[in-house]
Amino acid sequence: MPPGIHAEMEAIDVLLREWQSMGLDQPQVAEKFAGCDLYVTCEPCIMCATALSIIGIREVYFGCANDKFGGCGSIMSLHNGAASSSDELSGSQASTPKGFKCTGGIMAEEAVALFRCFYEQGNPNAPRPHRPVRMPQQ
Repeated sequence: MPPGIHAEMEAIDVLLREWQSMGLDQPQVAEKFAGCDLYVTCEPCIMCATALSIIGIREVYFGCANDKFGGCGSIMSLHNGAASSSDELSGSQASTPKGFKCTGGIMAEEAVALFRCFYEQGNPNAPRPHRPVRMPQQ
């Protein structure tokens, strides 16, 4: 996965490529997404929650909350399917968010530990030069 790509977006891309290679048309792809559940370590961000809502995924399960950018309850509740106020103001005719069931807090402590370990080691896929990792003083 290229640096900066969110896991949710990568999952959508992989499934779209697979289903398109099978010759599925748009309604068939929509039906497939409606039967999908997604498991991620962290609450989807606002961008990913919007994308998941638009494609009509059935359910998302996540570990820890995303207190800065969470789109499934921490900052915004886009999983409820409500259109954003900017869409309403602009009269956007883009796909209407469908919403999805969302369950968070699954193995949350373990999810936080995974992220902590990842950031302590640094991201090997990050562009060079890496920023130094700052460890809290104890």
